Amino acid sequence: MPRAWRAVSVAALLLPTISCASSTIAPTATSSALHGEVSDPVGDALPVPGVPNPPDLVHGTVDVASGNITFTIQFAPGTLDRQTTRLTIELDTDLNPSTGIPAGQGLGIDYVVDMWASPTQALIEKAIPTGACTQSSPCYTTVGTAPLSLTTDGMQATVPLSLLGNGDGRLAFRVFAYAYPQLAGSTTMISDVMPDLTLPPGRVQ
Repeated sequence: MPRAWRAVSVAALLLPTISCASSTIAPTATSSALHGEVSDPVGDALPVPGVPNPPDLVHGTVDVASGNITFTIQFAPGTLDRQTTRLTIELDTDLNPSTGIPAGQGLGIDYVVDMWASPTQALIEKAIPTGACTQSSPCYTTVGTAPLSLTTDGMQATVPLSLLGNGDGRLAFRVFAYAYPQLAGSTTMISDVMPDLTLPPGRVQ
């Protein structure tokens, strides 16, 4: 993977922990059936100090059915750490790069799904295009949560479409993998992106 993707937008790098009140909403039931998938080469994860095997993305699917959208992300064997791995899935839910937070390659971020291996929970956050992201003026606000399932080398979360603006599930997306070393003064660092920032985002259609 070209290292140029490390110059990702501030909006993508500075996902906030400060948010408004959130809610956990059970999946709803309406009809639809859409699918999208992306892949990434094995072994292209960047090194992260304090993490022997940083998360290495290899495949992802997004499936829409019965009013819900399910995100399934696979890692290279042995690179999902249940203590340090985090994912952020950027979503362009209106397929309009001029709305939301600009993220390059025709992607305008309207929502993100933030998935932490520990705790096993996904945060759904809505983008607030405010310019520079700061603690007093965050770029995202939490609108809900969803349970997160872990497998040996994967994460999966099912989110009601109602938390993503009640769209039909057609969207563009990109996945970021992070490592958070358990070291004093350490910071969350991007280890991989899928698809690479030089490529168009994935599509659900």
